[in-house]
This record gives sequence, C-alpha cells and structure tokens, in this order.
Amino acid sequence: MSNWIKTLAEEAKKENWCVKWGCTTCGSHVFKSNLTKRCFQNNNIPFPSIIKTRNNFRLNVSTTKNYEPSDKPFIIDLLPADIEFCVKVICKELATLSSEDINIDSNTIGVIIGEIYGRNYNRLIKEILGDSPAGKYLRSMEAHSKYVDEQRRKHEIDNSPKVVEEKRRIKKELKAKAHAERVEKYKLVGKLRKK
Repeated sequence: MSNWIKTLAEEAKKENWCVKWGCTTCGSHVFKSNLTKRCFQNNNIPFPSIIKTRNNFRLNVSTTKNYEPSDKPFIIDLLPADIEFCVKVICKELATLSSEDINIDSNTIGVIIGEIYGRNYNRLIKEILGDSPAGKYLRSMEAHSKYVDEQRRKHEIDNSPKVVEEKRRIKKELKAKAHAERVEKYKLVGKLRKK
C-alpha cells in the first residue's frame, strides 16, 4: 500500500495547490483541508460530525457574499481527541517516508509538520517520528526556528529605543569631535599661512 501523504503531495503538485507555509493569500487552505479529511478517509473512519472553527465561521471560497461554516476544516478545527488521532496517523505515515521523498517535497512536508506541531502533541510527534528522515527534518525545522528567534531577539535588542538613542548620541559626539578637530586644524593652517 502506498503512503497516502506521498500521494497527497503528488496530487497537490499535479493540481497546483499552494503548499507554502504561512501563505498570506490562501493559507494553503485546500491542501490543509484535504490533509485533515484524508486522515479519516485512509483509516476508513467517518469524518467527525462535530467540529469547532476558530472564528465559528470562515469565508467559504465558493460564496464570496455570505459567511457560512467552512466545509474545509483544518486539523485545529477538530475536537481534541480527533486532533490527537490525526497527529498519530500523520506521524505514522511521515515516519515511513524515505529521505528522497522528504527532499523532493520538503515544502509540503514542512506544511504538514507545521499543521500538527505546537498543539500540545510535540512529545508524541517526536516519539513517533524518532530517527526517521521526517524526524530529522523536524529537528532541522526546530533548529532553524530557534536560530530565527535568536536573530529576531538580537535585532529587537539592537534596535530598542534606548540602544538607538545611545548610538545616535555616540555618533553625534564623534561628529562633534571630528568637527572640532577640523576647525582646530584649519586655525593652525590659517596661522601658518599668515606667517
């Protein structure tokens, strides 16, 4: 039996679905909702009839005039027991992917991991993925995230109002000192010329 996540990634590529993490246009809505639905379909379990939505209503793309409950739920829209089920199912499938599969569809894998990560299931995710290629990819994502957070923290410190004001003060003092030295130099040059 083929890996349904790999099949979903191939379908996303074929159908040209967005699989960009943090897409500000569509949020990878089609891909994420298909991921959620296939967690249940591929395990022959009916999709939950009770779901919650983050805003109670999300704009349905087919009807731009009215807000109605979305027929494309994300994993976060599910109840906690269903979220845990999806996390386990997805992780078990991810753990079977080869390194080549991960490298070919790294954006897609990143969106999938991003969809299940940070929902109080991180320990479970790491336990199931273990040392598989997907587990290694997750660790590389975590390392990158820590690096980016550290760079942001340094940037915030370096550009805080106090630091910026201090840098301006020092720059102003250096300019004033250089100006005073130039004035003194030209006074000496002027005296030498008069002689």
